[in-house]
Amino acid sequence: MQRAQRGDLDAFRTLLEMYQGRVMRVMVSVLRCDRAIAEDLCQEVFLRVHKGLPAFDGQVRFLTWLHTIAMNVAISEYRRRRTQKRDRHTFSIDAPVAGTDDLYLTPAGRELAPHEDAHQRHFLAMVRAAVHELPDEFRDAVVLRDMEGLAYEEIATVLDLPIGTVRSRIHRGRLLLQEKLQEFRP
Repeated sequence: MQRAQRGDLDAFRTLLEMYQGRVMRVMVSVLRCDRAIAEDLCQEVFLRVHKGLPAFDGQVRFLTWLHTIAMNVAISEYRRRRTQKRDRHTFSIDAPVAGTDDLYLTPAGRELAPHEDAHQRHFLAMVRAAVHELPDEFRDAVVLRDMEGLAYEEIATVLDLPIGTVRSRIHRGRLLLQEKLQEFRP
């Protein structure tokens, strides 16, 4: 981190490789976008990180700072999309379906029986759909906590909310997910 702050491009490349997957998952989960758009937004995030590294003072963890930048880029993209939607009301039957890319791969060497594999794929698709259907404020908090593993304090910093609000949104989001996924309860 410190080497990257001093301008070492190899150190910055290492940071990029370490955290690129996290930023991609945030973009796909928060914006419900496909892989190509997530890659473009991920590139924008790391451009901002590179520009901001010299001014990064270390008062918050690097990961928290990175997630804050990622969420700001996601919010900007969301607002841009919302503005575009107001201007046009056409739909394409050929457009790719968000969330169907290959971001979540089953590890090699762990093969399941065909019916188990089909059930697992169905379950994962249902979980992704349920997460995407959550209202924005709940989805952002749940994704950052349960998918990205951030602490409540870090989520409060990233979303610029009081910690009590973060806890409440995570709890409500989880309850909504439980309702949507009741068919999978044992």
